[in-house]
This record gives sequence, C-alpha cells and structure tokens, in this order.
Amino acid sequence: MIQLAICDDDKRDLTRTVELIKEWLYEPNKPEIKIRKFASPFLLLDAVSGGEAFDIFLLDILMPEMSGISLGEQLSNLLAEPLIVYLSSSTDYYSDAFRLFAFNYICKPVDRQLLFPVLDKIARRFEQHRDNVFILKTTDGIIQIPLHSIVYAELQAHVCHFHLADGRHLKSQYLRSGFNQFLAPILEQPNFIKTHTSFVVNLNYSNSLANGSLSLTTGAVIPVARSFTARVQQNYIDYWLKEEEYV
Repeated sequence: MIQLAICDDDKRDLTRTVELIKEWLYEPNKPEIKIRKFASPFLLLDAVSGGEAFDIFLLDILMPEMSGISLGEQLSNLLAEPLIVYLSSSTDYYSDAFRLFAFNYICKPVDRQLLFPVLDKIARRFEQHRDNVFILKTTDGIIQIPLHSIVYAELQAHVCHFHLADGRHLKSQYLRSGFNQFLAPILEQPNFIKTHTSFVVNLNYSNSLANGSLSLTTGAVIPVARSFTARVQQNYIDYWLKEEEYV
C-alpha cells in the first residue's frame, strides 16, 4: 500500500485533490493508497517526526504558516530523499522545487489531465522500488535503505543495528516484534541469510566461511552459531554456485 500525505491550507483545494486521487483509483490495476490530509505543514511535520511513514508528499506551496518549499526542506532533513510533488497556482517556484529534487510540479487548478499521469508515474516507480528498499524507523526519523547497501544487521538489546557498505551504522527504534519478523522483507531475499539468532548477513559481501565464522569483504567477521552451521554452509555454497553460472 502506498502511503500518501497531502498538505494544503485551502480546504477546497485539499478536498478536490483527494477526490481526484480517489477517481484515479477507480481505474483498473491501480495500487492501494492510504491518504492522510493535513491543513497545516506543522501537523505534517509532527506526524513524520512521530514516526508516521509516507511514500509520497503532495505539498501546496503558498501557505501562510510555512511555504511548501520550506516544508520540503524540513522533510529532507528528516527523511532520505522524500518523494515530493508540488501543487501551486504560480510557476514562480519551479527553480526552488527542483533544487529540492521534486518529483513533479503541478499548476493549480489541479485536474485529472495534470494529476493522473503523475500518479501513474509514481505507481510505476513504487512498484519497481518497493522490494528494493528497507524502511527503517530511527530515533531521528524514517530512512529508506537500499537492500544492496546492507552488509549485515545485528540485534543488540532489542535494537537492530544496520552496517552499510558506505560505512554508515544505523539503529532502529526499540523492537516490539521479533528479530525475524522485523527483518522479514530482507530475509525473503536470496542473498540474505541468518547466521546466528542475532545476525543477518548479505552474501554479496561474503569472503570466506570457516571455523564458525563468516568473513566479509569489509573486514567484519560474523559469528555462525553451531545450530546454524549446516544451513549457512549449504546456503553459502548454493548462492555462489548460482552466481558463477552468470559469470
């Protein structure tokens, strides 16, 4: 399901945009969308800071409390590459919008001819990328982590630590679910294996397997629990044999 946030201080424009999105959803083969309406940019920022996750932001630009451009800057500070579509009755803000790498810019009054192609493009993008990122809620906000960048994940005191290929170390919020459940989208990928009750490793970064441990190309050495040894060995061999078929 796509989580979409709309922020517009004009209630008529806000209602009209929501009605158009619902109209678009009646067309065949459209994804599920959950829409959250915000009449104030501060209410949207509070929601995001509080941990609510959104895939798309439709932002009005001309708002009295805070401009949509300033709101986009705030969202960019909280989130990694938020997907923003600007709505405005003026074309004066094109350069500001695209300075923030806005996904699109729609001039008001918004109609189906303007909005529907943008929604189609968003739906295609979401379909292509939804299985390629992990959405991580941290104490600092929500981060989309490309799966290919995860070297390994480790559970420590109910907090999941992600070690990334670029050297970053990200921490989840306190887990209220099990480690397996939390990492389920990652464990569905064939290149990720669990080596221990507290470790999940990306085999793309594996270097060698021996003596109860898995050495990685980053220099990290990951423990392999005795109860996991046979399964890890088989997964490791199967994975690299499959990789060699394409060399």
